[in-house]
Amino acid sequence: MIWLVLTLKYLILLLLCLFVLVVFINSRSGIKDKNAALIVQRSGSAAVPVGKRWDLGKGLLLGRGSDCTVNIPDPYVSSRHARILLQNGRYYVTDLGSTNGTLFEEHPLITPQILHNGSKLRIGEFTLSAEIPRQTKADSSFLLALFPGLILAAGSLELYREQLLGSQEIALLAVAAVLMVVSSIIVEYRAKGQPLIIHLMGVLTALGLIFIFRVDPYYGVRQAYWALAGYTIIWLAQIFLTEYKRLLDYKYIFMVLSIVFLVFTILFGVEAGGARSWLSLGSFRFQPSEFVKIFMVIFLAGYLEENKDILRVGTLRLGRFYLPDWPYLGPLLVVCGLALLLLVFQKDLGMALLFFAIFLVMVYVATERPSFLLLGLGLFSVGAVLMFFIFPHVQTRMMIYLDPWEQVDSSYQIVQSLFAISGGGIFGQGLGSGFPDLIPAVHTDFIFSLIGEELGLLGLLVILGIYLLLVWKGLEIALNTPDGFGCLLACGFSAILALQTLIIIGGVTNLIPLTGIPLPLLSYGGSSFISNCFLMGILYKVSVDSEKEVDEWIVPEESVMDH
Repeated sequence: MIWLVLTLKYLILLLLCLFVLVVFINSRSGIKDKNAALIVQRSGSAAVPVGKRWDLGKGLLLGRGSDCTVNIPDPYVSSRHARILLQNGRYYVTDLGSTNGTLFEEHPLITPQILHNGSKLRIGEFTLSAEIPRQTKADSSFLLALFPGLILAAGSLELYREQLLGSQEIALLAVAAVLMVVSSIIVEYRAKGQPLIIHLMGVLTALGLIFIFRVDPYYGVRQAYWALAGYTIIWLAQIFLTEYKRLLDYKYIFMVLSIVFLVFTILFGVEAGGARSWLSLGSFRFQPSEFVKIFMVIFLAGYLEENKDILRVGTLRLGRFYLPDWPYLGPLLVVCGLALLLLVFQKDLGMALLFFAIFLVMVYVATERPSFLLLGLGLFSVGAVLMFFIFPHVQTRMMIYLDPWEQVDSSYQIVQSLFAISGGGIFGQGLGSGFPDLIPAVHTDFIFSLIGEELGLLGLLVILGIYLLLVWKGLEIALNTPDGFGCLLACGFSAILALQTLIIIGGVTNLIPLTGIPLPLLSYGGSSFISNCFLMGILYKVSVDSEKEVDEWIVPEESVMDH
């Protein structure tokens, strides 16, 4: 009997480890044997000898210009002649409107074509050959689709044994499990985009549901309904949003909605946890800033894509630096500054920190100017000092951060969080064996601490690995997206997930001062979960549309050979 009890208590930890292992094995199946390269077969200049090779990596720019990776000193070669780009595991070559054209397999390169091992390009007096090693495609793994359901089933059995769940709650979790598993199976069956992000989301959602039910079934039931609504939103986004580029047409509407939501929160909001960040519509309450962060990323992605060239170069000289004209930089600073100011008025400083960090990341990605990043960090330092002297609760949290053991009353949450994590050891106390009642609001900001107590250090490392994979896949989508708007959109959404996870986990472990924002997909909260589902739905849509757009570039090889 004791072995059955121990198995149920640690079954979730085992499933989490198996999930990460399957993800790793599946990803290894698509790794190349060696690097792909472009090799000179015939040279028209002594400066570029026969046999010289360039690793293809993520892609190459070919031309006579100094900014080209493959520099070809030939008067018949244009400054920016052709480009090779890696998309979804395949290399594509396209002519960039060069004066004398590019020959692909001795035929004019009119539309983008797939490079195969031995494919030849002729540019001016140069002949280049592609060396593309054999690559096994990462197989679809329907096993990954089952893990959200398995985690919910394992957790439900243990919670039922401990009389924390009744038949109605188990039925509700069964419905949620079916929806998550079916969603994962559908994205695997479609074999488009990045289905792994839906699998990762499902595992985090399932784990969050189990631990919220473990704390209080009342909150668990509410979160289960939010999970059903959130997954519905993901699929509504896939059905009704014909392509993610349509969002670009409504960027200013999203910006206006963001400001209106924040103003309404200040005027009519309800204060909770020291911040006036909630709107109440009868018995229904929601946190507008959770949706505003999504809307602002859409606005920033659209605005920066339209104006990134002038923001990157600048036309106004100030000493050794060039600054963008005010008509281009001004609206960006005014909108973002106003949003931050409204959040400060709400005393929602955690969300203000998140907004500012996302803004910095997206501006840097769009402009590639480190000076903007350094200026932003300087402004953040000044703002942090001002907030410390203006708001007493900031001073309190800073004192707790510096020495939680001296602030007996105000540091109770942090101290209990640290005790819980340390008490978990390597493998944890087992599901249901912790003491969640000792940590106030454990189902919201401090769910990470409870998981550490019951699943141990190993469980926490697996969860951090899942978040890392989720952010990594988001950045991979950004790199593989052929248009700037999609790249910035995916970058912004990835930054939200990364920064929000870093801020809250750093807070509950006392690595940074605590801020009141939820852990994505794990913490209790309808506003947070719904907004993150919308984020994941758009991110998956970007990956699908990007792959479709690349495929539409390609014409069959037979049509090239018929020229």
